Amino acid sequence: MKTFLTSIDNAPLFKGNIKQKFFIVSFYFTAFVLLGSGISKIVNPETFLKVLNITIGFLGENIIVLIATILPVIEIALGLMLLLKTKVKETLIAILLLFSAFAFFAIYGFISGFDVDCGCFGTVIKNEFDILMIGRNLLLVGIAFFNLKFFNKRITF
Repeated sequence: MKTFLTSIDNAPLFKGNIKQKFFIVSFYFTAFVLLGSGISKIVNPETFLKVLNITIGFLGENIIVLIATILPVIEIALGLMLLLKTKVKETLIAILLLFSAFAFFAIYGFISGFDVDCGCFGTVIKNEFDILMIGRNLLLVGIAFFNLKFFNKRITF
């Protein structure tokens, strides 16, 4: 048993700072969430358009189509900027704001009682306006905040 624990302690995954490792994993996780969400909205925009019509239809069709067109592009651009490590601090700030807006949207949809799939990940993942959606979005806000906080401390990756 002692040799097993010694080998775990010497494994590269367990060496070094845990915060740094979590930062690296959460950093790339955030990038892939953004890329997956943006690509799925482009591949199948119908679900996302439907939820926008239901939730913010009062803004008019032109605004809804504009949001449905621009938001996936923004998500993909932010995900690519993370992967390419381009203007990382500014990108993390934008992601924190975006995920915060998603969290408020989830809370708004839950309180308003919308009973539809949000279309957040196209048809890949079913997401209804419920407490799980709020929790997922708050978790993403927390991860984005963590990434921004520890990026400022010059964690290298």
